Amino acid sequence: MLIYQEFPFSMLSFSTHLTRLLQGLFTLLLTLFGLLLVTFSLSALSPVDRVLQIVGDHASQSTYDQVRHQLGLDQPLPVQFWHYLVNLAHGDLGIASATGQPVLHDLLAVFPATLELATLALIVGAVLGIVAGVLCARYAGSPWDLAVRTFTLLGNSVPIFWLGLLMLALFYARLQWAPGPGRLDDIYQYTVEPRSGFALIDTLALRRYRGV
Repeated sequence: MLIYQEFPFSMLSFSTHLTRLLQGLFTLLLTLFGLLLVTFSLSALSPVDRVLQIVGDHASQSTYDQVRHQLGLDQPLPVQFWHYLVNLAHGDLGIASATGQPVLHDLLAVFPATLELATLALIVGAVLGIVAGVLCARYAGSPWDLAVRTFTLLGNSVPIFWLGLLMLALFYARLQWAPGPGRLDDIYQYTVEPRSGFALIDTLALRRYRGV
């Protein structure tokens, strides 16, 4: 008798969870569609001529029209948006107007540097966070605890790109304690041959090859 009483309840619970799952998927798809629509609109309605950025100012009209046709910019906006969605579904992110190369190619070219920077930042942040957390727990309520909490709150409240520019202006331009913006110094940029794309791995491989 107990089984027959719990069976409708379990079916109702399953139906409720399924409804919430479908609602979440619908909200996710709607959000992604909105983001894609906004991204496409910003690119399509931009006053910058993408074709002119690719072909240059001295290109002929026939070359301009040919590139415009290849990019599909001579078609109506709804058709362009549909092709944009289809290309995204196939992994085609389009052509970068700044370089004239596929966007995916440009992303993969800088991915090793991004991954290397993110990994090093994660390691440094984890070490500093653990040390600061242990000290704050050990000296709870002390000026050190208050200073760390205040610094953490300010760090989470300030946009990271603005904080980076501020630190460059302070530690590089003002105090000259840190090197300038860029991935490598000139001496490493022209002596280390990029093989894997990771500067640390390429540098270690070069030192091992030279027997250093």
